[in-house]
Amino acid sequence: MPSSIPPTLTLSKGPSTRGRGLLASRAFAPGDLIATFDDPLVVIPDSAQLPMTCSWCLSSPPPSPSAPRVTVHACKGCQTAAYCSTACQRADWRGVHKGECKVLKRARAESGLHSGLQLPTPVRALVRLLLLLRRNTAEEGTPPAEAQAQAAIDELQGHVAAFRGSGSGGSQRWRDMELQALGALHYMGMETVPSSVAGAVELLCKMQVNSFNRLDVDIGQSGLFLHPALAMVNHSCVPNAFVQFSGRRAILRAYRAIKEGEEVEISYIECTLHRSHRQQALKSGYHFDCICPRCSEDLDVYEVCQMYPHLELNLFSLTPNFEVLGKSPAQEPLRSNETLRRKVEKIYPRCSTALHGVDVPQRREELQRRWGLCKPLRKAKMFAIQPLTQAVVEACIYFGERGDFAAALAISCFVAIQVDPYRSPMPFDAQRVKGLLILARILTNTASGKFLPPMGSTKDAVKTKLSDILAKTDQLLICQVVLALVVRWGPSAHSDEWQVCSEARDLLENLKALSGREKEYAKVETFAKNPSGPDESIFFEAGVLRPIRELSDIALDIMTLEFGS
Repeated sequence: MPSSIPPTLTLSKGPSTRGRGLLASRAFAPGDLIATFDDPLVVIPDSAQLPMTCSWCLSSPPPSPSAPRVTVHACKGCQTAAYCSTACQRADWRGVHKGECKVLKRARAESGLHSGLQLPTPVRALVRLLLLLRRNTAEEGTPPAEAQAQAAIDELQGHVAAFRGSGSGGSQRWRDMELQALGALHYMGMETVPSSVAGAVELLCKMQVNSFNRLDVDIGQSGLFLHPALAMVNHSCVPNAFVQFSGRRAILRAYRAIKEGEEVEISYIECTLHRSHRQQALKSGYHFDCICPRCSEDLDVYEVCQMYPHLELNLFSLTPNFEVLGKSPAQEPLRSNETLRRKVEKIYPRCSTALHGVDVPQRREELQRRWGLCKPLRKAKMFAIQPLTQAVVEACIYFGERGDFAAALAISCFVAIQVDPYRSPMPFDAQRVKGLLILARILTNTASGKFLPPMGSTKDAVKTKLSDILAKTDQLLICQVVLALVVRWGPSAHSDEWQVCSEARDLLENLKALSGREKEYAKVETFAKNPSGPDESIFFEAGVLRPIRELSDIALDIMTLEFGS
């Protein structure tokens, strides 16, 4: 058993159809830090992000101008790996880059990778793992932590036979893995005999099953993270814990209360996908069938929301009337409406791709198509169910990029109170916290009359109503309260050093510096300290919740005017 299992977790010893798992050594409350994993076997940025990401600490230029600036420089040897400091470069050199540098340099020379192309991420990960294992074999006096690498890898499940014989697309996937293994061995100067290739493919299978994707497009984060102890945490589509990443560190937190001795479970995939898509993703990527309540009973997001305890934590959120989260706005669950369920399954593949990078005119046409396809879900008031959720979120982005911040604000308010709380019941859920920061950013654009943008086709009565709401609303006050929510819940969603928290704190300081608003800022600070106080509750309802609801109420009218009924 690897010694890197944190003391707050213990390895399950009883028989289980799911293999090993990790149990809580003590009780944890929602949002509590369970453990950190600081010594991964492999952690690398994706190939696409390699030129702009430090290969040691994983820092990269942030999407937010308020975050600390990061500048990286390519390694002079391989011209592939990049580093933000001499310290990081030396640390990686002592790790595995001393051997990796030669491999990447050879690959660049032989393949002519001078146009910015890089070796695929799995190949680079395999090279690093092989170098680590080969070094541990070759060197005497290897430190204990490194000496355990081979034993830790040996204990990981790879499902090699399943990958080799999997169904549709399986044969091609296996051939791709063989080619990746051959490439890694070749560039490392190792033998490509069948036994060596088989061993390398097995490592690729183990990395596929046990590694984590560090992708977070909102903060410019990507990459692969492999830690044998973290890989022991089993999956559930109704998880009681979640994982976040900060540099070379993985952070495991409780999503709900966890008892001592209870198994800790996370979701390997986006757990709000439809059951068929979840099952396909789990089967193809991890080779098991999930039997959690969400899967066995085919529960929709509204039903799962009702299952979660601790909804009262939403008292300090934009949905303080948390009783509404215990009820679905739909008349019946999706599983009970077979006609609607089939329609959703049919339209989902046609509406699931992100529209990032699509120009505004084409995006508008695509959103019109998706808005029309999602009409059955709209009629059923199931806005928290995909693909309708994504259509609404994409519409918010569309209006924002077009400069129609007033329309974007209304839709962002709708998402904040009618969508995100049902999909993510805990107020410290990362998606909810990031959604609040987006709402605050939009408010900084609409808060002053001189920043009021053209509202495009939000015409006539809708435009007038939207303008009236904005004119009578203290948008800076709402912005301050929303940022206070981000600062309150952000550390539980990730950590104190999360870029989202840093940006929110910076924005709050900027608002605090505005002259003539000392009284309003004092009210916000008082509310943040005691949100359940009688005076504070009145302030919150009148100054924040009521205008947000009014803006939310007009969001669907804006969508209909822009994209049709």
